[in-house]
Amino acid sequence: MSPTGAARASVDAASIVASLNGSSSRAMTDVEKTRSGVSTTGLKNSRASNSSDGSGSDNEKSSQKDIVQTELTKDTETGGKDDAKDEEPLIKGKKMLGIMLALALSMFLAALDNTIVSTMLPKITEKFNALPLMTWIISAYVVSSTALQPMYGKLCHIYGHRNVLLTAHAFFIAGSVICGASKSARMLIAGRAIAGVGGSGLMSLCFVVVGDIVPTAKSPMYISVFGMVWAIASVAGPLLGGVFADKTGFQWGFYINPIIQAPVIVLIIFFLRLPSPQGSAMEKIKRIDFIGIAAVVIGIIMLQLGLTWGGQEFPWKSAAVIISLILGMLFLIGFVLIEWKLPAEPIMPLRLFKRRNASLMLIAQITFGMSFFLPIFYFPLYLSVVKNSSAISSGLHLISCMLGISLTTIMSGILISKTGVYLPFIWAGIAINVTGLGLFVLLGTHPSNGMLIGIPIVFGVGVGLAMQPMLSCAQNSVDQQDIATTTTLFMTVRMLGSAIGLAIAQSALQNDLTPRIAALIAKFPDSKELISSITYNQGAPWTPGIPQDVHDGLIDAYVASMHKVYLIFLAFGGITFIVSLFAKNVPLRKTLGASAME
Repeated sequence: MSPTGAARASVDAASIVASLNGSSSRAMTDVEKTRSGVSTTGLKNSRASNSSDGSGSDNEKSSQKDIVQTELTKDTETGGKDDAKDEEPLIKGKKMLGIMLALALSMFLAALDNTIVSTMLPKITEKFNALPLMTWIISAYVVSSTALQPMYGKLCHIYGHRNVLLTAHAFFIAGSVICGASKSARMLIAGRAIAGVGGSGLMSLCFVVVGDIVPTAKSPMYISVFGMVWAIASVAGPLLGGVFADKTGFQWGFYINPIIQAPVIVLIIFFLRLPSPQGSAMEKIKRIDFIGIAAVVIGIIMLQLGLTWGGQEFPWKSAAVIISLILGMLFLIGFVLIEWKLPAEPIMPLRLFKRRNASLMLIAQITFGMSFFLPIFYFPLYLSVVKNSSAISSGLHLISCMLGISLTTIMSGILISKTGVYLPFIWAGIAINVTGLGLFVLLGTHPSNGMLIGIPIVFGVGVGLAMQPMLSCAQNSVDQQDIATTTTLFMTVRMLGSAIGLAIAQSALQNDLTPRIAALIAKFPDSKELISSITYNQGAPWTPGIPQDVHDGLIDAYVASMHKVYLIFLAFGGITFIVSLFAKNVPLRKTLGASAME
């Protein structure tokens, strides 16, 4: 398994920017009239001031915008009035059940596709004789899904939740079918990239839809379902991939997607019925921030390419890696400047960073993402070296971790919805998570079964307790119309953080392992080729006929180097905890804001 491929397991949802409707003539519903304490007149004026027709004087627009923004900000800073009556979700009963089922299955498919390929890779590379392209079979999905996340939130508030979600499903189906029918590795890589475009939308729109139809005070209970589904899919993926690869052919690991998607699409068509956005086709096109989207997509792709290539296809000091990383950073900096100055409706309004909790949680997600993949990627590598575990066996060892994530995610979501308190869950969760990261350092060359099961549980409990509350904290600190943007940034920076963290960890592993391997070769020159193979073949210590001294030396060297990786992840976790301590308590918003309706 390629270390760079760890980015496959990532990935959580994201979407960008919900904006106020540009049409002031649309009739207001009863729900809209009562949201966030903003008057009907104020909302209409806000919509008028944000429309693209240019009518009205600049002074009038500025005055109207300031009035509405002041009211929204005042309400957001206090989390909504404590005596406000809890507002119900826009959709309830059977319709809500149908929507949640469709969204949960969409999340399951996207998360499954992230991980199912891992155990099918040997069969895929064997069929296409494509070992040099193995990394790209995984990375193509990750790069496209990360790069295109920013556009989904904006598009769903221009073209409607249902239309955009169905479009994402169409891309996912097309990519899956291409992968299943592939005649070459390059065709399969192209299919993975197309599937990534759809998978990004499947995950991100789950959070956007819930954020738009459920008050923040109640959304943790709904969103926690997605965390549980993601955890289940993360374990099921490698197991199903192994079964398909060995029993039916790896192609069915891709064909399973459209089979499950068929009923999901039916549920979306019949149950996800929200008022359609107003405006002509040309008016909607004008609202899209094409320049900003292009800048962020190119920036993320270049950054991901550099992190993917570094230490794998090219040395870190190579021109290809350095240029990719520099261009990625320049385009992302350019994206921030573009969003600051150019678009009328930016996909990332910089006002978000004026909110303390939102800024802190976004920073925390970078380091949280850096430490997130220790058990998902490096723990299986450790097991393959120390225990000679197969991919399926390693996947089974992750069940305890995912069980901890699933149970505590649901528990924290329910308790936050009932109590309105989230900071204690964040602090306790990250503290437990850091404890789990520290316990991984105790894993030696002869770990007990209790340690192999118990330590991932501790880590998983911490992740489950903190992950959803951190999102709620960020969402609750911004205006309702910015929840989609905040959610997108939250998920995107976590994914980028994971890519950066894995690159740092892999570089540290190689740098620490190289001199240890050189020392072993000097000690056992007759086994030079076998010893050197540990850098790409974690099963090298278990080669038949290997001398016992070489076997023990390889395991000792790899475990010692892995401890350095664990310490790096532990440092990332510690930074996350320190950053979270500066968050302040803002009572959860009990009503829906102005952007809940399309």
